[in-house]
Amino acid sequence: MGKVVTFGEVLMCLASPGSVRLKQSKSLDIDFGGAEANVAVSLAQFGEDVSFVTRVPKNDMAELALMSLKSFGVNTHNVQWGGDRLGLYYFENGAVYRGSKVIYDRDHSAMATIEPHTVNWDEVFKDADWFHWTGITPALSASAFNVTKEALKAAKERGITISGDYNFRKNLWNWGVEAEEVMPELMNYCDIMSGIHPDVDVVKEKVSDALYAEAGQQMMDKYPNCKLVVFTSRGSVSASHNTWAGALYDGERVYRSITYNLTHIVDRVGGGDSFMAALIYALRNYETKQEAVDFATAASTLKHFVLGDQNICSVEEVEALMGGDRTGLISR
Repeated sequence: MGKVVTFGEVLMCLASPGSVRLKQSKSLDIDFGGAEANVAVSLAQFGEDVSFVTRVPKNDMAELALMSLKSFGVNTHNVQWGGDRLGLYYFENGAVYRGSKVIYDRDHSAMATIEPHTVNWDEVFKDADWFHWTGITPALSASAFNVTKEALKAAKERGITISGDYNFRKNLWNWGVEAEEVMPELMNYCDIMSGIHPDVDVVKEKVSDALYAEAGQQMMDKYPNCKLVVFTSRGSVSASHNTWAGALYDGERVYRSITYNLTHIVDRVGGGDSFMAALIYALRNYETKQEAVDFATAASTLKHFVLGDQNICSVEEVEALMGGDRTGLISR
């Protein structure tokens, strides 16, 4: 089995401690994240050979970001050096009826100013059989969009499986186009993609298989290369209490997970990334799509109880939850 490649921006996260609001905080904790980096970290935790490609400035904070990724087993050999600043965001953790808050500071970052024809895709994709990207990277700038398209074309030419997460962030699309104007061109390359979630309040009513199938088929009709559409379903009772489930549609039937009741959320940031990472692992290591959606949903459920962007858990822990172990007892 070949390696997995992810491509995107690694970010410094400056978070107010605990449930302190940013406006009242006298100090900020440093961590690192970013959607594609989060996927890479999860896959490395599961034992996959995974390489993360990004562009960072040559300074101590970028070195610290890469040290963090490498400490989890992520290969950073193909990181590009350049630009003047590392992208960052500020984070305030919500509680009960007060939602969490993210403030981006990514304009003119090293990744936003990446230029086409500067990445050696022959080297990046050597021995690779899977490429994952998200819609966050092309949102950063016209040049980041063009490099993402360059990566997708290179991956497709090499017969590499491509998974994509639309991951719409309205506050990032500031370079003169709307996401819906340019994203379809990129989504056309995907074999597996995250779907548009059916417009249903999942706390009050259950999403039917028919709704998932309809939404999935619309995606497949629009993007004929797509073989699998992925859904996550979040119901929000409060910032600290959600419901969570996953589903897959393969053009013939819908595969659904159980619904988890997340009553005491620690940190929900990165939940979708942990789902996609676990799905990639499961599709590569399990025999059935049902096992894949069950593993992905269980893994991303555990993420909600891990502080920080990345899901720090093992295959064994995920499989224990899949098997019904929800005791939370001390392991000793």
